[in-house]
Amino acid sequence: MEFNLEDKFINYTEPVSPLGQTFSTSLLSVCVQAIFELERPMDVCSAKKAIRDILLPSNPRFCCLMTEDTNGVLRWEKTEVNVDDHVIVPEFRAGQNDYDEFVNDYICNIHLTPLQKCRPLWEFHFLNYNTSNARATLIINMHHSLGDGTSLMALVFGCVTRADNPNLRLTFPSSTSLPKKTSSLYCSWAFSEFFYGMLHRLFMLVLVMLYTVSDFIVSLLRMGWMEDSKTPIRGPPGVELLPKVMSSVIFPIEEIRKIKDSVGGTVNDVVMGIIFYGLQQYLKNALPLGYKIAPVEHKAAPNELKMSNLRVTGLVTMNTRAISGQKSIEEMLKPNSETPWGNRFGLLQIPIPMTDMKNPVDYVRKAKQIIDRKKLSVEVFVTSRLLGFVGRQASAACFYKTLANTTLVISNMVGPKEKVAMNRIPIKSFYFSISGLPQTLLLTVVSYMGSVRIEVIGAKGYVDSETLAKHFGESFEEMRDISIARRR
Repeated sequence: MEFNLEDKFINYTEPVSPLGQTFSTSLLSVCVQAIFELERPMDVCSAKKAIRDILLPSNPRFCCLMTEDTNGVLRWEKTEVNVDDHVIVPEFRAGQNDYDEFVNDYICNIHLTPLQKCRPLWEFHFLNYNTSNARATLIINMHHSLGDGTSLMALVFGCVTRADNPNLRLTFPSSTSLPKKTSSLYCSWAFSEFFYGMLHRLFMLVLVMLYTVSDFIVSLLRMGWMEDSKTPIRGPPGVELLPKVMSSVIFPIEEIRKIKDSVGGTVNDVVMGIIFYGLQQYLKNALPLGYKIAPVEHKAAPNELKMSNLRVTGLVTMNTRAISGQKSIEEMLKPNSETPWGNRFGLLQIPIPMTDMKNPVDYVRKAKQIIDRKKLSVEVFVTSRLLGFVGRQASAACFYKTLANTTLVISNMVGPKEKVAMNRIPIKSFYFSISGLPQTLLLTVVSYMGSVRIEVIGAKGYVDSETLAKHFGESFEEMRDISIARRR
């Protein structure tokens, strides 16, 4: 089943974006997997037709090879697409009541199987087997050079419809901030309002400059010798080649909002607070179990470990487009779009506190404090722009070193509020993962149908994904119970 490019794509050729080239080198080859849990099996023949008629015409890059020109620059060049080469239907051993283990192992095996560069860099895997969560599983595996999470999710959501009414548009949660407090100084006279307004703007400008310089220096150090403490959740370079184990935990978004309201933060603040607290509880329990850990510089005996001395950093993926929020693929492909297709993101370095806090909700407050401080820095934009000028091998080396010198990556995507269907089959839930990162731990966060799901993807032998997911669940319950008790 071959697909020829439409006339509007017939002469399509363009350089791969700087970040796209960074993620396609001998040092870094990064892929994104979108996993959909379906309420009933999908007919593969009709799915192939949908791929040919809907997916391929929507974006020229899915009909292109990534080739290298005489100057060593990677470019997208059109090609004929044989859909059968990109659709994989595995067969598992018959007679099982559920295939959870088989499906999980299959997804983890995809992490270790590189995409073939002799054809367009995407695959669809149809697993029509029962699991405890679904009747079938669809895995879309795409190379990161095609686009970042925002781009690829726009593509995926462009291929689905609302399950209740296909004619209605999908809606996504909007990020709302708390109303700003107005000082009485601003209400005296017009002159004083202008004066204090100018002082405030000047003060904020100074803070932005100071924080940006400070964060930029730290980023440079991360690309060199500065690294996190050696803990059970941080392995050596090369861990991207190890098999992974995945577990998940799901929270009702209404319950998260109760915690959010108690601290005056956002849903993202609560999720980060849960991660902060859960990671600390996991490390407290993991360290005494015989995990090897490098000595930390302090006056205690070598076999003693002070949690407060640990340096643990999470890299949070940040969309660097001018406008946030989910956009349609048509909007992203428009010339001079404010939300252009491609790789437009940076890595926000978030220090994860390892000090004990008596009240678990204080971890949410700490997360809010750190994130609010990071919002006053434009280091991510500066670093992303500068890396685009150093060449793909040098940029890949900088990214690899930053990833290897930190502990984990946290990636967040916003999904629709309504149940959606793909090829008329309702999607019960979905999540995503990223392969090719030189880290032992990846946390992906998605919202869908009023729930927030944290997927824990850990390197086998380093991270107990199931136990860590359990700690996240317990952290959420403690925070929720405290927040509810305070409201009574």
